[in-house]
Amino acid sequence: MFQRPEYLQQLIQFENTDFIKVITGVRRAGKSVLLMLFREHLLQKGISEDRIIYINFESFEYQTVTTEEKFRTIISELLPKDDQRIYFLFDEIQVVDGWQRVVNGLRVSFNSDIVITGSNANMLSGELATLLSGRYIEIPLYPFSFQEFLRAKNIDTASRKVDSAYNEYEKYGGFPSVIIAEDSIKDTILAGIFDTIVLNDVALRTGVKDPAVLKSLIRFLADNVGQLVNASKIVNTLKSEGIETTSHTVTRYLDLLENGYLFYQAKQYDIRGREYLKTNSKYFIVDTGLKRNAVGRKDGNYSNQLENIVYIE
Repeated sequence: MFQRPEYLQQLIQFENTDFIKVITGVRRAGKSVLLMLFREHLLQKGISEDRIIYINFESFEYQTVTTEEKFRTIISELLPKDDQRIYFLFDEIQVVDGWQRVVNGLRVSFNSDIVITGSNANMLSGELATLLSGRYIEIPLYPFSFQEFLRAKNIDTASRKVDSAYNEYEKYGGFPSVIIAEDSIKDTILAGIFDTIVLNDVALRTGVKDPAVLKSLIRFLADNVGQLVNASKIVNTLKSEGIETTSHTVTRYLDLLENGYLFYQAKQYDIRGREYLKTNSKYFIVDTGLKRNAVGRKDGNYSNQLENIVYIE
């Protein structure tokens, strides 16, 4: 496992507090690994293994636990019978309906330390915000930064290899599984990550009725990172390509792409009026490797790719 000390330190900083730690970010960026690194940290501190309850809801063992009732049943079976501190580590918890009430109940009823991960921003809204207002800390996690990329490649920042390393980073991005793969299969891995994010975290879980529009929107945004755009401009561009849609649909899909951590919106700021302009925004993709995959693996537009990398940094 790659060490990610900057993120791990954030978890440790709030260890043994009443705050629920919520690790968010795009799928396959390393949330599960960070959770395992925190588990190793606890074990190294001398915390007994039976005091740590770790559940990955996408694992074969727990993938049928999708309701609040099943979640409560599983937890009841795993709980120790004493009142010593318990560490709850829940991975990809958003697949469980009603998980917020269970987690809040654990926080209230037990001497506990709770860390959860999720791949959709919606998990931080609605009932979680109501039940846990002011009682959780969000730790946003991203694919590897260029600094982390160099560290993973064992390249010193003063080395002559930095330029070629940047070219690789710009082309294939910073997903951990891509970094360690041979060049011949990097694009295949990126395609799998891209499809998983778009299909699982954006389309299927949100009931997208027109996947062709969604894919065209993603391709447009990826090909225009760093450019000022708005819903009307996107609609007109798609219509010129023979794809009929509306500003309402495009606006909704933009929200879904942000909630899935695939794109980030940077709004224009009106200094004189001291308010965000509502017309134009820039959109940046979470990883340049995914950008290349979305636009058909073509190179070019290097200045915008650099701006994308800087924005995510």
